[in-house]
Amino acid sequence: MNLFALIAEAVSSLGKNKVRTGLSMLGIVIGVGAVITLVAMGQATKSRVEEEIAKLGDDWMFIGYWGMPRSGVRKGEQERKPLQTKIEADGIIQQCTAVRAATPRNRMTMQVRSSYSNYASQVVGAYPCYQDIRRWTVDAGRLLDQGDEENNRPVCVIGQTTARELFGSVNPVGEYITVKNSRFKIVGLLSFKGRGGWRDLDDIILFPYMVFQRKIAGTEVSGTILAAAHHGINAKIAEEQIRGFLRQMHNLREDDADDFRIHSQSESARTKTAASQEFQFLLRMIASISLVVGGIGIMNIMLVSVTERTREIGLRMAIGADGVDILSQFLIEAVMLCTLGGVIGMFVGWGFSHLMTQQGYETQISYWIAAIALGCAFITGILSGFYPAWQASRLDPIEALRYE
Repeated sequence: MNLFALIAEAVSSLGKNKVRTGLSMLGIVIGVGAVITLVAMGQATKSRVEEEIAKLGDDWMFIGYWGMPRSGVRKGEQERKPLQTKIEADGIIQQCTAVRAATPRNRMTMQVRSSYSNYASQVVGAYPCYQDIRRWTVDAGRLLDQGDEENNRPVCVIGQTTARELFGSVNPVGEYITVKNSRFKIVGLLSFKGRGGWRDLDDIILFPYMVFQRKIAGTEVSGTILAAAHHGINAKIAEEQIRGFLRQMHNLREDDADDFRIHSQSESARTKTAASQEFQFLLRMIASISLVVGGIGIMNIMLVSVTERTREIGLRMAIGADGVDILSQFLIEAVMLCTLGGVIGMFVGWGFSHLMTQQGYETQISYWIAAIALGCAFITGILSGFYPAWQASRLDPIEALRYE
């Protein structure tokens, strides 16, 4: 028999028992739909993690004290020198060859006034390189530059959330704000970043460091340094250089513990990426199990079909069909069941993913995964149908004709 005749016979056989055919396909429909939906969820998670890493960067670290003990005495905030982090950040730039940028950072929440409104925002004082370290860009105006820092200009750049709260729909560039009785001109509107963990990254106003210290911070000293490795250099190398420099600055002996903490963003990025990959693997395993269960259901149905059609198989063999024809017939039936179920499951998966997106869940549908799921359904049909088809092809025609 030619291929078209075998396909026509398979369609006829499957159509004789529509309920059983539908129930047989159901497992594959659920399996393929689950693959597409769960992978869409995993892809959305992966994209969100990659987007967050891109926003924050993965080559920088921050160094802080946070009450670390020094020489057996726990250091309080009041004991830290006002320009300690500035001196150390400048030293890191000069002494640590793997570091491309370093800045002291002072951060607090202050009430900010504009001519339109007032708002309690996060205000930050740092060197201009802070914008490079944290990958800030502007939608309007300009970033802070070295001239602002060296000339003590009373200027700032403002985040999207703070701009909306203080100015509404008005372009804030060129406007003035008042912080702690000091006026500052806004020279730039920072680009949107979104959320980083629990914090709104766009709720920020950035000032030159020394202006911030004199006009806003007062006695509130900086307790943090941010540093970034040169592009292409492992952040771990920069971290070790910084650790060695600070230990030397603090006159620590070899057996003394660090009196500072270094938190590397690269470690956080690797942890988030690994967690995302594990989550995707888990979802794919769950979806694959659904396909396997569907394939077992198809195999079971095909074995039942072989038993029910034993006399038919014997009759076909008696009038000239050989084992290859019988094997091909049953194999095509199994493949058609799985492929048709896969096509339906593909649309079910897309539809369910779209529904989840409308309900507020993040999904990212990939057409390539739909093609892979459909291919898996086809392969499942071959694997689940081969054994029953092989069993049918090995039946003895005479015994098959006698079968009741």
